[in-house]
Amino acid sequence: MRLLAIIDAINLRTGKVLSVLVVFMTLILTYEVVLRYGFDSPTKWAHEISCSIFGAYSVLGGGYALVLNQHIRSDVIYARLSDRGKAICDLIAFPLLFMLLIFIFRQGFDMAVSSTLARETTVTMFRSPLYPVKICIPLAALLMLFQTLALAIRNLWLVVRKEELK
Repeated sequence: MRLLAIIDAINLRTGKVLSVLVVFMTLILTYEVVLRYGFDSPTKWAHEISCSIFGAYSVLGGGYALVLNQHIRSDVIYARLSDRGKAICDLIAFPLLFMLLIFIFRQGFDMAVSSTLARETTVTMFRSPLYPVKICIPLAALLMLFQTLALAIRNLWLVVRKEELK
């Protein structure tokens, strides 16, 4: 199905973009360490910016982990199941995940709107904006929600048709 391929592509692309953010975060932290310990001149912004990048990276990476089937699960029983059995287990768990993601989206959306309207900043000397990171929360929930829907459709197809949906 074309829609499922589009959802996969969006989450895969998001993961690739996020991997670049890790490089920037590493460069920022390296810069901070060199200035702090090499020149005894720490920055006011490096730690805070790297925390913001890591926050965005952490929440936005959920859809990427889902599309690659890399989320943590208890493999004691799951690993021993057939593909169809795994699909049935996933379909049983998906309603809970849907409800959780919808809750996170709704709460995150309200929080992001409030933070953006207030132009919320941190309480440190640097006073970096918080709202870009808070916008990532509902966006991440939406990406995971769409990816979960795509996985649910694929699993339902596997259970009913006994073949994988590409």
